[in-house]
Formats: sequence, C-alpha cells, structure tokens
Amino acid sequence: MGQTCSSPLKQCISDPAPPNKLKVRYSLRELEKLYDSDENPKLLEDFMTAWDMIKKKDATDLRGFFAIGGFHGEPFVGAGAIDTNYWGGYCNHGNVLFPTWHRVYLKKLEEALDLAVPGVALAYWDETSEESLRYGIPHSLTDELFHYKTPDENGKYRDPIKNPLRSYTFPVEVEDANNGDKVYKKPEGYETVRYPLSGLVGTEEARSKSELHNSQFPSIEEQVKLLNKNVIAWLTGTEPVENVDSDDPKKVNLYKNFKECLAAPTYTLFSNTTSANEHNKKELGKQIIPLESPHNTIHLAVGGYDEPGLEAGIITGANGDMGENNTAGFDPIFYLHHCNIDRMFWLWQKIHNCTDKLVIDEKDKGAQSNTFAHGGQGPVVNFPSDVTLTMSTPLTPFMVNEETDQRMYTSYDVVNIEKQLGYTYSEGSLSSIRKSVLRSDGTVKGHGKLLNVSGIDRTLFAGSFVIAAYAEIDGQKRMIGYETILNPWRVEGCANCQNHLVVNFTFNLESLSLAEIESAIFSVTISHRGEELPDDFTYETEVVGGAEKSIARASK
Repeated sequence: MGQTCSSPLKQCISDPAPPNKLKVRYSLRELEKLYDSDENPKLLEDFMTAWDMIKKKDATDLRGFFAIGGFHGEPFVGAGAIDTNYWGGYCNHGNVLFPTWHRVYLKKLEEALDLAVPGVALAYWDETSEESLRYGIPHSLTDELFHYKTPDENGKYRDPIKNPLRSYTFPVEVEDANNGDKVYKKPEGYETVRYPLSGLVGTEEARSKSELHNSQFPSIEEQVKLLNKNVIAWLTGTEPVENVDSDDPKKVNLYKNFKECLAAPTYTLFSNTTSANEHNKKELGKQIIPLESPHNTIHLAVGGYDEPGLEAGIITGANGDMGENNTAGFDPIFYLHHCNIDRMFWLWQKIHNCTDKLVIDEKDKGAQSNTFAHGGQGPVVNFPSDVTLTMSTPLTPFMVNEETDQRMYTSYDVVNIEKQLGYTYSEGSLSSIRKSVLRSDGTVKGHGKLLNVSGIDRTLFAGSFVIAAYAEIDGQKRMIGYETILNPWRVEGCANCQNHLVVNFTFNLESLSLAEIESAIFSVTISHRGEELPDDFTYETEVVGGAEKSIARASK
C-alpha cells in the first residue's frame, strides 16, 4: 500500500543508508554520569551540540527542529489546515498506530541529529528509574546553560551554550488554522514553557492572563523545583510510600501503570487507550492498562496539571506546551519522553515474544481511524473517518526513501528496532521484568468490581483534562483512580468530533471492600484549562455488578 510523496506535503523525508552497527540509545542520566565523572563527557557534548544545531536550522529545512516538531501537530498542513474532518496533525493517538507512528517519528529526529553530528543517537528519560522517582526530571532538561569539557577540533575550549533541551523559541508564527479560537496561536519569538507556567498567548486577553500567572514564579530555580515536585507526585502517588512498587491496590501512581502496562496480553490492547477502555468495560476483573495511559499522564505532569489530590496546593492556570497535542512536539523533552515510551514498547515486545511480528485486531474499536468517541482523536490528515487501521496503513508523512523506495513507512517496517531500524536500548529500569512475574491476562485479584463513569461531554473542556474518581466512605474522601485525556484544544473545530462528544471511563474498585462499595458515595472531579467547571457539566456513575446506578451533578 505504498504512497509517493505528494508535492504539497513535502514533509516526507528519507532514511540514510542503514548503519553498520547498532546505535545504542542511553538514558539521559547515563550520559550525565559519563559527563560528570569525566569518563566520556563527549557523548553528552555531542548530543547537546546536535540538538543545538538542528534547532538553529531554517524553518523550511526538513532536517531542522521546527519542521520535525511540526509533524506531530501544529503547524497544520495540507487538508489538516483547512478541512475540519481532520483533527489537524499527523500524529496517531487513541488508536493501534500510536506506538508504531511515534517509533518512526523518533527515527526521523534521530536522523537529523546524526546528520548534524555523525554518530549521535537519541536518549531517553528513564521515567521509572530510582532517580526519577526521587528527583524528577534529569537536570540536563532544565539547566539554563550547558558547559563543554573537551576542546573542539582546533584544540580550543568552547563557550557555554544555552541549554538546547530546556525549551524552544518559535522562528515563525504558528496558528491553528483549523480552529476559530486564536487563544492557542503561538507568535514568532514565543518560547515553550512547562509546569507551573502558562503558554497561552494567542489573544491579548490570554497573553495578559499568562503574564500575570507567570509573574508568580519569577525564579527559574523555583520553577524547576515545582516542576520536579509535580512529576514526582505523579510518579509515586500523593502519599509517601516506602515501596512504590507495592501491590497494594490503594496505591495510585504512574510507576505502577508503567509496570502493569507490560502485562497487556496483545499488541492491540497494549497499544492504545481506546482498545483497552473498551476491553475493560466488557471483561470484568481483567483490567488492562495500555502504554498510552502513562504516556498521557507524563504529558500532563510536565505540561501543566497537578497530580490529583496533591496536598501541596493546586497551581491553577498552568498551561505548558507538553500538555496539548497541538504544540507538544516543540518541547525538546517530548522526544526524550517518547524515547522512553518506545523503550517500553520494545520491552513489551521482548516479554511477549513479539520482536518480529505484531498483530492488529482489525475488528477492535482502536483500529478505527476516528476514535474520538472512545477518548481518542479524530482521523489524521488524508484518512477518512471510516478507515480500518492495519499493519499496512501508511505512517504518514514518513517515506522509507524518496529516491530508492518511494513509499510510506508502515508498521511492518518498524517491528524490530534492531534488525529494521538499526538501534537498541541500554538496560534501563524495568528491563529485568519477565513475563512470569506479570499477570499476562490482566486479571485483577479480588471481587472485580468496577466503577463506570459515563456521560462526560468533551466539548465543555478546552484542551486536555484530568478526570479523577473518588469514593466518600464514613465522611472521608478517597481517590480510587484517574485518567488523563489529551483533548483537542477546541473540539468544535473538528467536524468528525461532533458525532462523538460523550466519553466514558472505567475505574478499578479493588482498593475498596464490598461493604465499602455498598456504602460509598462516588464522585468525579475534572482538572481542566478553565477557571471553573461549566454549569451544565453532568456525569453518571455505576458500579458494575449489581449496585444501583446514581446520577451525580458536579459542583464547582
């Protein structure tokens, strides 16, 4: 099902010749340790130099960071910029192509880095390492400057450079052409931001609000401290735990979600939230956590949401770029995050003996090009709403080779990262997990009761949001789970989304006894970009397994 690169799209960039040996993608903290110890500082230096070079390229250069960053979301091109049948960007979310599309996407960035500094490979932020659980984000992603230790080819020591991994400044204006609301427009000179800052600057009103909000955090040191505190809270949960890897069902944290996603029994269920959510509603007591779920959570932790229940205080008004698909690809941390997601994908493949073959269940709802009804997104550019996604579906806009093999990549081309793509990963966290220690069918121990939350209208929320479910028992409120939703900034801008406005979610109730479930009052809170909940926000909760259905109206 090959496709040539149509001239209006020019975002089709080709692979160089296959490498003679495997590139190794190390964790960023591994590179930092080699640098700090003087054992091999050049690895991190070359990595930083390559990033600095691609960020300085012209906006029209397809090997430059602006063009590569734009493959994910804005600036929308071709039909995505003018036709509201599409969500606007090329990235696949909420469907079975989520892992494979992003695998190719990372490969294209790695090509660009390698062309800038030969031999450079991508690095990953090991999000479940002991260091991340204790300290948060690697400092090389937040430092203001980077200092060279080794001399250049002329024997001279180079001056420090502005850290290329900390942010990105837009060389041209970027506008969501598919969206009548200009609040998410990014002007030339805009610099990406992370939690706790706000990056909404598209209108005078939005810019003024963001400036006022950001003025509360004038110190970069304080910004980084708050960002790391929030990331640690998401990773480990709202309460300190001696063993974050505990099987205690009361522990709700991102670390557990990363580990448990490796137990998903099939690629389809592992790959995306739509497939897993549909499965979880039907297969009581066999709950699956897909890779895309912890992926979404990291986006929102970095991009501007407090971990639900965080007692340190809610920082409302944070609107970082990582929190929205529109601009997430312009924050350099995106690629180190997704490199870890790809590493988790490869770990799952090795655990389940799928390094040479992946199977997509084409009858699954996650194999539809439009998964908005199930918490996903509208179709990507050039795909109608009713297309079935398969292993042969083109991973647009990426070509295998413009000169020798004029066809788009498909998932068949990216199954084995070592044999087909020429790279592998270092031994990071969770690498030692074997299938024997995982519940391969996702079976949950205990009574298997679930809480279904339905009737949530996505049009009420601008951009991404977090839904947290609570149980009030004997006057005490306990969080039982959360879901992070990467929502289009303005649903009204997506025509296909108009037919799929209401979404449903399922939460595991294993942390509660049957008696507690019987007496509990269930409720839901929404953390979103707005200042307060809309008056017409409603939802329904139902305990699966005989409990009476109750309709709850949200309070502000």
